[in-house]
Amino acid sequence: MSVHEGEAGVDYEDVRYEVSDGVAVLTLDAPERRNGMRVRMLVDLLRILDRADRDPQVRAVIVTGAGDAFSVGAALDGPETLSRALVEDTDGHTPTGYREPAGRISERLFAMQKPVIAALNGHAIGGGATIAAAMDVRIASEDARFGFVFTRRGVVPEGASSWFLPRLVGVGRATDWILTGRVFDAAEGYEAGYLTRVVPADQVMSAARAYADQFVHETSPTSVALSKRLLASGWQHAHPGPAAADESRTYAGRVDSEDAREGILSFLERRPAVFPPLDPSPAEKF
Repeated sequence: MSVHEGEAGVDYEDVRYEVSDGVAVLTLDAPERRNGMRVRMLVDLLRILDRADRDPQVRAVIVTGAGDAFSVGAALDGPETLSRALVEDTDGHTPTGYREPAGRISERLFAMQKPVIAALNGHAIGGGATIAAAMDVRIASEDARFGFVFTRRGVVPEGASSWFLPRLVGVGRATDWILTGRVFDAAEGYEAGYLTRVVPADQVMSAARAYADQFVHETSPTSVALSKRLLASGWQHAHPGPAAADESRTYAGRVDSEDAREGILSFLERRPAVFPPLDPSPAEKF
């Protein structure tokens, strides 16, 4: 177990948080158990995601794992592991019923204004695969393997994977993976659309960092946040008209913004753009 200093003196257990040059890196840090998930790790990951989203210095977030795995899912140590974790997860017991921690993390990822990149340095199984599905981009080691193995453990999908996965890979492939619980390789994950990019194992973090740097140096943080909301809300519409209306309304509200002026001037002057920090108000009103 590793403990890291958190915000306002709060310690994070088995999660490391570092910020440099506009990018926050969140590392699942329990390599001795291949980043097997315990309640405290997941609760702290949720808190750190919230911290990164509120930090004006952060323009992109990378989530990765220490050691040779991203996460092999729940840290199983006996038949009572899951029932014991349910009792320990006091934050998940709400007046409307239990909400498991990976699902709470996936909901927070969905609401993030900052782009989140999964740097899948190794295997992502169970909860490791589900929270990665809720991130915006997944860059994986060519040696990594993946699996939504819940039916093989006598449980059911969590982490909102029954919502995210069909949207990434289609209903047919999601049904195959979730019902059989079979483990698949990075090549299949990329071909299906679950993975954004596959690279050699020693290049995962450098590729993720290069991807994240685009948001630091080349894009408007407010435009990225609003674009994320447009992508997220588009699924609720049965016809493209309402999506086009959402886009038009948002677009009209941005054409006279400082971001738009800087984007156009930097293009005309052939220089890198210097966009202002994230303006949370447009995204909050979306």
